[in-house]
Amino acid sequence: MIAEAARLISEEERGWAELRAVLGRIPKARLEEPSVTDAGWSPKDVMFHVGAWLALAARQLDRIREGTYAVDGISPDERNRDWFELSRTLDVPTVRAELESSRLIAHDALAALSAVTPEAREWFEESAPLHYAEHLPGLVRWLDG
Repeated sequence: MIAEAARLISEEERGWAELRAVLGRIPKARLEEPSVTDAGWSPKDVMFHVGAWLALAARQLDRIREGTYAVDGISPDERNRDWFELSRTLDVPTVRAELESSRLIAHDALAALSAVTPEAREWFEESAPLHYAEHLPGLVRWLDG
């Protein structure tokens, strides 16, 4: 693995440990409580949202490696809206499995690159460590509030 990928994965692992610790504190009975955000997201919805971005990042990293990467024009708001609707149809074990597996797939996709391009760095950072850091405060406020 190239040094830049190893650094990014190490950074992700630190953020993941924090996110996982907070998620582990949430009682099972509250995982579908729709009050984490003003838009009615539950902890399950946040988990699915993060996992969906990790899965997309993995696909984009694969495309970067294959030389087929292109911006698709779908806005983050459109994706988030669609993923929120999908999240509502899934049970907690499925969402948890998606989150965990997407994270590992994103790691593998990053590690498979021969060079970390600016696009690759952005996809991984924005979907993993920076994304975890974005959602942690809201989860903690909701849980401790």
